[in-house]
Amino acid sequence: PGDMGWVTAGFILFGFAAPAAAVGVPSSIGAVGLVFGPVLCVAVTAVSALGSLFLHHLCLQHKVDNLPELGRAVKGGAGFKLGFVLQQTNFFLYLPVALLCVAEALRDCIDPKQKMLEGCTDYWIFIVAALCFATTQMRDLSNVTAISFTSLGCVIAVILSVFTIVADTPNPFKQDASWIGNPDMTTEGRESTGWTIFMLGATTTAWAYVPSFLTAELSNSRVMEYPSDFPKAIALSALLNCVVYIGVGLFVVLQWGWKVNDPLMLGATDYLNLWPSTDLRARALNLFWFVACLVSYALDSIPLGRQCQRYFDPNFDITDFSPLACFKYMLYTLPTFILAVVMAILVPSLFCMLAFMTALTVPWVNCVFPAYLYKCEARNRAEKEKKDSSQRLLEDNIEDGSSLRFSLKLDSHRLPHDWSVNLVSVSGYIIFIACAYGAVGKLATAELRGPVVVGCQGWLWLDE
Repeated sequence: PGDMGWVTAGFILFGFAAPAAAVGVPSSIGAVGLVFGPVLCVAVTAVSALGSLFLHHLCLQHKVDNLPELGRAVKGGAGFKLGFVLQQTNFFLYLPVALLCVAEALRDCIDPKQKMLEGCTDYWIFIVAALCFATTQMRDLSNVTAISFTSLGCVIAVILSVFTIVADTPNPFKQDASWIGNPDMTTEGRESTGWTIFMLGATTTAWAYVPSFLTAELSNSRVMEYPSDFPKAIALSALLNCVVYIGVGLFVVLQWGWKVNDPLMLGATDYLNLWPSTDLRARALNLFWFVACLVSYALDSIPLGRQCQRYFDPNFDITDFSPLACFKYMLYTLPTFILAVVMAILVPSLFCMLAFMTALTVPWVNCVFPAYLYKCEARNRAEKEKKDSSQRLLEDNIEDGSSLRFSLKLDSHRLPHDWSVNLVSVSGYIIFIACAYGAVGKLATAELRGPVVVGCQGWLWLDE
């Protein structure tokens, strides 16, 4: 049995995407508006938390410890395949992005002017790769209690650093944000770009809080001491997400204007040198961000590594840390790590890929899939109750047909909170549309797409 408490579980749920969110939410607030941004954050966080709660209830019912197996328990082989593809695709495609974030954080801490290693981030990726791979060897989320608190402390330090740096660094090109939307949406000739920026800002509210990706992995007796307390963890993580999004986002946008880049360390669109990269506080921020991103990489790679181990060696004992067992587990998890490094180097635009990956996985795992499983569970129970009642009718030979009438009523069986299931499901489709619009617009718009780079100068191909 596990010994993790609900507070630690809440920090893990929050810490999964918190490092990127802490430096990305100002751009989102600027894109969607000073009023609409916080409202959208609360709404998306609420439906994401409900989706996680649905999965938690199903996990308690079926006693499983991962999302694909939960899909199997509710919907058979089709449920397993759908859960596996959605969750593991996200984990796998996020790995190179997490690797890049870790590398950039270390680079900007040690070499803020980017004079070392030809100023190429790919060399830094090779430097941090071994450390990132080492975190995967922790094998199970029950082993990350200490680093989850470390991550929380680093995220807090990043936020405090942001507050002090932004407060002391005025933006002479500041453009005030709109209450709803952004100024480009009503600027002649910029409407299309403005709407894409708006949708990308809305996308941030989706990927900044993704509790359903880790719900099944945490909400079980193997990890938690009292799995029934998991709803408290969901509530804590949702509260932390809203506080960070609204607090950091509003503060930075009110100080610097709406055209803030993501991540924040890139400064403002009209003033790329706004961020004091050589300032000691900025370098300290990157150090904290490096640690937090490393933990985020671990939280992403550990479940992915476990799935690899289940595929290669289903009977492997994850509590065995003998030299031979460690070597075997390293081999099981090595393929995904190598592919992540290759993708981090060879994919021309990781953040364009991330935008599409978000659209194709986040709303589905956060909202649509949990609602779908919950409805399937309701139908399964209704069919079972109808079958049982029909069997009782035959056995008891009840002539008045009262049991038959009862069984017929079960055809219209509804969950106690059926409206919330439909709300989460519909919200997932709406979030998908917004994310897909933003992803396509980002890829199609040069100023939003950014540089398309493969390797360092002289390696393969470089297009700035």
